[in-house]
Amino acid sequence: MAKTIRYSIDKNGNVTLDFNGFRGKACIQEFQKLIEALKSYGITIDGDVKQEKKAEYYMQEEVVEQ
Repeated sequence: MAKTIRYSIDKNGNVTLDFNGFRGKACIQEFQKLIEALKSYGITIDGDVKQEKKAEYYMQEEVVEQ
């Protein structure tokens, strides 16, 4: 399954992110990278960040050796 991050922005400026294809804590790590990338462009996060974890979060990450 491909790893994707979907986003939506409502009329009030609230942003919803949906991480698909990530297992374990990889989604949290990618979220942190995304926040840092936004900060580098001068975009900051105001308010609380609500995180709803999917079942995949509780699965072990797949490790692929090359």
